Amino acid sequence: MKALLCYNQNEFKLEEIDRPGILKDEMLIEMIYTGLCGSDIVKIFDPAVKKPAVFGHEVVGRVVEAGKNITRFKSGDVVVAAHHIPCYRCHYCLHGNHSMCRRFKETNIYPGSFCQYIRLSKEHIRYTTFKIPPDSNLLEALFIEPLACCIRAVDRVTFRKDDVFSVVGTGIIGMLFIQLIKLSGGRVVAIDLDNNRLSMARFLGAAYTINPSNQNVVQEIKDITDIGVDIAILSVTNKYTLNDALLYLRDGGTVNIFGASGKESRFGIDFESVYKRELTIMSSYSATPETLRRAYDIIASRKINLSPLISEIMPLSDFKKGLDLMLKRKIYKAIFKL
Repeated sequence: MKALLCYNQNEFKLEEIDRPGILKDEMLIEMIYTGLCGSDIVKIFDPAVKKPAVFGHEVVGRVVEAGKNITRFKSGDVVVAAHHIPCYRCHYCLHGNHSMCRRFKETNIYPGSFCQYIRLSKEHIRYTTFKIPPDSNLLEALFIEPLACCIRAVDRVTFRKDDVFSVVGTGIIGMLFIQLIKLSGGRVVAIDLDNNRLSMARFLGAAYTINPSNQNVVQEIKDITDIGVDIAILSVTNKYTLNDALLYLRDGGTVNIFGASGKESRFGIDFESVYKRELTIMSSYSATPETLRRAYDIIASRKINLSPLISEIMPLSDFKKGLDLMLKRKIYKAIFKL
């Protein structure tokens, strides 16, 4: 079968590898569309990640082979699948920290979604695989996993109707947050350096927009709400976005670190202010089967608008082109087919 192997951030080859076999409780799907996620990009650029490797985890595919014990799906069904599954039994799961579960971190679709055929385990079939109705938009189904991650992040903060959120970064994740927060009854201040993306953020539901390159973020937010925002969601985390957030949060507010900071992961913050103002600094990582189901329902019922976030569909052989377009912020998400 065809598979895209990543050798380094500049070298990708579409090669022939062995097609996975399946057991009686497993299923094989053929990739129809696959999306490039920010976490894939991190792995591509991380020298510590073993390569060559087949990456990718956002996938819509057609069932081509189902084990004899599979009853929910049959050959020809179109499905969307996600990659991590908690055990639901360990200390982490029992405390609601499902993405810290050791089983969660070990599980994955095989060999990855940047290839022709993907094997789904018994657990994947049970918890993270959903049948797509015939009249559905298959491209929109690719957003179920990233939306589920956003749902989990919003679940982890406490807020009331009409509370004000800042969403820092208006890439694909930021745009999903904006719509999800509005759907949940909150108001959004979108912050980004790109005016075109800020215009899109307004279109998708942001009540206010701020461009730090020509506006003072803290002052602008004080003009919007004199006490500050209730929740700051950082899809871009660095010393500037974090320290700004701590300045414009209301007393007792929360900052949720959603986007990894990458190499610049150590920087100072004013802990005296955090203490005296009772600020909360937290994070949110990945999704759960429960938030995947909710994301599936939201997208299936068309409660959010994904059309503006979908651009050209590229063959997997043009992977480097899609990666470069995302890195240069020319497109929101690179989507591939064979």
